[in-house]
Amino acid sequence: MSATPAQLRGHRAAVARRLAAHDAAAALDWDQLGRAPAWLALPDAEAATLQRRVGAVFQARAIRLWIDGPRIAAARAALGEGFLARLLALPDAVSIPMELVSVPRAESAAQVAPRLQATGAAVLLASLAHGALRRAAAALLAPAVASAMAPDLAASLVERALALAAETGGSTA
Repeated sequence: MSATPAQLRGHRAAVARRLAAHDAAAALDWDQLGRAPAWLALPDAEAATLQRRVGAVFQARAIRLWIDGPRIAAARAALGEGFLARLLALPDAVSIPMELVSVPRAESAAQVAPRLQATGAAVLLASLAHGALRRAAAALLAPAVASAMAPDLAASLVERALALAAETGGSTA
């Protein structure tokens, strides 16, 4: 289903506002803004939640190995209880090399949310094709650096995070 002209204008305006707040929209035209993914229009709090969730999808294999209560509780608080439960219940479909994102693993509860968010930001950036939109998103998500993974792989991780959020009643994007 395609967006109505009013929905497209609203999307463009929301992305432009979000990027303009970080001085990142000047190089984009209306067509580029219209093709921007919905996550670029999210308010800061929802964007941070999505970043943490995308990071958790990327790091799911490592998270499943955690046995300490404080890190698990921190992940539950950062992701939402339903999202974490659903993520942990999924089988390992693909083994993705952790080296594709240059963010260290969370070794303590205090590191969980920031490291998941940094990982997610790197994956979100990698999901965008090289060009003006990716540069604008990089300014928005700084100091994150795009992961070295292929854009299609990154986009599949974003879609998985969005699907899990939808399944668990999350409203992110």
